[in-house]
Order: sequence, then C-alpha cells, then structure tokens
Amino acid sequence: MTVTFPVKAASAALHIEALVVAHGTTRVVHGLDIQARPGEVVTLLGPSGCGKTTTLRAIAGLETPLQGRIAIAGNTVFDAATGIDLPPERRGLSMVFQSYAIWPHMTVFDNVAFGLRARGAKRAYIADAVRHSLESVGLAQLADRPATRLSGGQQQRVALARSIACNPGVILLDEPLSNLDAQLRLAMRAEFKALQRQLGLTAIYVTHDQEEALVLSDRIVVMRDGKVEQSGTPAEIHDAPASRFVADFMGVRNLLPCRIARDGGRLLALLAGGVALPVRGPAPDSPVCIGFRPSAVVLSRDPVPGACTATLTGATYLGDTMQYELAAGPLTIHARVQARFAMAEGAAVYWSVPPEACFLVPA
Repeated sequence: MTVTFPVKAASAALHIEALVVAHGTTRVVHGLDIQARPGEVVTLLGPSGCGKTTTLRAIAGLETPLQGRIAIAGNTVFDAATGIDLPPERRGLSMVFQSYAIWPHMTVFDNVAFGLRARGAKRAYIADAVRHSLESVGLAQLADRPATRLSGGQQQRVALARSIACNPGVILLDEPLSNLDAQLRLAMRAEFKALQRQLGLTAIYVTHDQEEALVLSDRIVVMRDGKVEQSGTPAEIHDAPASRFVADFMGVRNLLPCRIARDGGRLLALLAGGVALPVRGPAPDSPVCIGFRPSAVVLSRDPVPGACTATLTGATYLGDTMQYELAAGPLTIHARVQARFAMAEGAAVYWSVPPEACFLVPA
C-alpha cells in the first residue's frame, strides 16, 4: 500500500557527540558518539543496563545529559556547553515506548490524534494525518474502536501510527516488540521494516535481540557499560566482531585461544590438542582467539584432507537442524548442520572450518 501523508515525512540526520549521562553520581553513558543519516535505521544493541534506553531518553529530551551535544536535522536540540536544551515537543521526533502508552479511555482515532492535538494542529489536518497513519499500519477499520478492545499487536500498531502521524524527522523505538509473542513479533518486525522503507523514516531502535537488530538495521551500535563497543553494518557485526564481548553477545559459541603461525604463504591458527585451522591475515601482534559460528563447521563421517578428527559427544534436534557438540582433544566444538545429517553420540567425525568463516579477536 502506498501512503501519502498531508506533509511528506521529513527524514532528518541525527548527530550525538561526546554524550555523558548520569543517574545521581553514577555515569551510565560515557562520551557516546553516534550518527544516523536521513532514512537510516540505527540500532542500539546490548545487554540490559548497558545504557541503550538512557541514550534514547536523552535524545528525546526525557533525560538531561551532563555533557555533549545532540543535533537533529542540523539543529542543536541539546548542548551542555551553551545551555541549549529544547523540550521534547520541540525536537522534531516521536517515540514508541516498550509499554505502548495507549490511553485506555480513548478510541484508536483519538490515541493517534493525541500528539497532533497537543501541537495545535487543525482539525482537517488531524483527520487526514490520522487516517493515513492508520491505513499505513492496517488499522483504518478500527478507528472508532475503544483502546480497551485491542490485542497486543493492535496496540503496538496504534503506538506506531501515533508516532508517524506527527511527521517526525526522527522516530525513537524502545524495544517496541518485546511484549509480543514470537509469531506476532516476526510479523510486526517485517511490517515495521516495510513501513520504515516506504516512509523513509530515520529511526533509532533499541533492542537486546540480536536477530531483530540484524533484520531491521542499516547500522548497529553494540553498547557495553555506556560505551560503544563496535559500530558497523549488520554483516560487519555478525561476521567480524571486533572483541570477545561482541562475539559472545552475538552468539559465537566457538571462541578458542590460539597462536598464529605462518606455513609458507598462509596463516594457521594453532589451537590446543594440535588442531590447526587456516585463517586469513594480517597476522596479529598480540594474543588472540579464533572465532567461528556452529553453522560454519563442515562435518564428514569419512576422512577429508585437512580436516580434524573429533568424537561426537552431544546431539540436539532443532527441527530443520541438528546441534552437535564435538570433543577434539581438549577442545569443545559446536556445530550445526542440516537435520538429515544425523549421527549417533560417540561417533567419530571429521570437521573443518573455511578460512573465510573464521575471525580473530583479542584474547
């Protein structure tokens, strides 16, 4: 469905420089630098307590930082050095909360219209903007329904419609799908991505769900203890973690200490038990770990040139795939293969990992 708003959505760039936020005497965000280009989805990803939501609230004007600067569409909305601190309603953004914040005593239409009325918009404009917003999230037929008669998924759509009705330059989303069941979460994830692309919204999305971040983002900022641990495209974060923390958080189960050696013109990662895996350079100067995902492990029942030997010590059926645990001397290797490749525990197997599927991180 093509949606035409009364005013074209004005995607805006967002710049955050040296942001510091404290709760009491405890600093929870430490000198954060983040940028989002117009029409880009930037996801703040990390475990609970890493400063994601605090950063989002500072952008929205719901937290007052100690230091730093925030600019939206080239306009400074906060600057500790000059004392600029615009209230939330003057920042040209909207926010979707984890709890949706739906008014129970209002209809769907009135919930979506609330922000526009607070801004003093004219009645005709409000009617048009609300109608188009509800059409965009598939709720036009529920405009007159009381909010108390909405399902969780419908409430999420109402919150999203309310946020885009105000034609924001930037939309902020604080784990908006976390209260939905698994199937509805997948459906709403796809709907949000399609809507964001269609309207060209600039979005800052907060989540601790790695898969959600990979699916929705143009760029991911992995946070740890109020700082940026790594920033990059979904492929960069997934395939080339810059630290053990990022690798662990992104679900890399095979992360093993190693020593790098040269064998002619190639590099080898030498692991415990005499295991040697080919890797791609350049050779690091400091101690490292080699990492690779279970899905990158190639298994065979028969000897393969260059493959390592192991004993299958655990097997878990996961529907389409099998999760195997292998004992390769002192090493434990995790592998995931198609379910049709079924083996019994105790079987001898041969395993290898393509060099392009391996990465190195500081030990």
